Amino acid sequence: MHVAPDGLKTVRQDGIILGFAMLGPMAYVLAEVPSTGSSGTSLERPCDRAHWGFVIDGEMTFVSGRRRQAIQSGRAFHVPAGGPMHRFETAGRLVLAAFQPVEAELDVSDARLIEQGFEVLSASSRPTVVPAVSADLAGPGEIKVETWRMSSYVMTRVRMGERSGYTSGWCDAPHWGLVTRGRLAIEWEHDVEILSKGDIFHCPAGPPGHRIEAADPAAFLDLTPVAAFEADGRFADWRRGTLPTTGTRTRGIAVAALG
Repeated sequence: MHVAPDGLKTVRQDGIILGFAMLGPMAYVLAEVPSTGSSGTSLERPCDRAHWGFVIDGEMTFVSGRRRQAIQSGRAFHVPAGGPMHRFETAGRLVLAAFQPVEAELDVSDARLIEQGFEVLSASSRPTVVPAVSADLAGPGEIKVETWRMSSYVMTRVRMGERSGYTSGWCDAPHWGLVTRGRLAIEWEHDVEILSKGDIFHCPAGPPGHRIEAADPAAFLDLTPVAAFEADGRFADWRRGTLPTTGTRTRGIAVAALG
């Protein structure tokens, strides 16, 4: 399944505008912090949950005890669960996207959101933005892959050249992703979906299997469970052999440059 940017549900709380979609056991969240910064908002509340995200515009600071680390625009980050309490802050406007594992029965009805202090907005209240990526694209028929292991998931940046992916075998691994450039097709064994820049997607574990194809140059980011790399099921050939042994982690947070 996939969700276009105008299909995100949009709410506001403490001045932060949030667009989100539920993708099976994972939520995608696009957050915009106003130019006044994060003071007094939920972004600065202490937390011990895991996060997988990327800074699209602005700069954010990870804070844990005396530890402070700036995360600039164009960088992905991961904070594992179960570590010391942490929070984030920014002095100005910030646009942030993230994937967050959620409970299967999480109630995101308007009534429940209003009860929790959110104001439900129209989709036009939220900007359509995606992470900046390098202009370095793959050649015709080529797929370039960069990966970062982040706890139980692998974050992957994929750059596809024109006419690529069509000869890849079927894949049964689950993925959650965001198209950052161009258009993609997800071909299923029984259907086809067409995605554009800014669309988010979820490929549930197969069968039926899927493969990702690009008629013209395109790029996307995705999260795939580490367990999928280690399973014996069908797996896209261009993903095999790309599982990194570790991520770039420094005292509670992993950061990777996407540009």
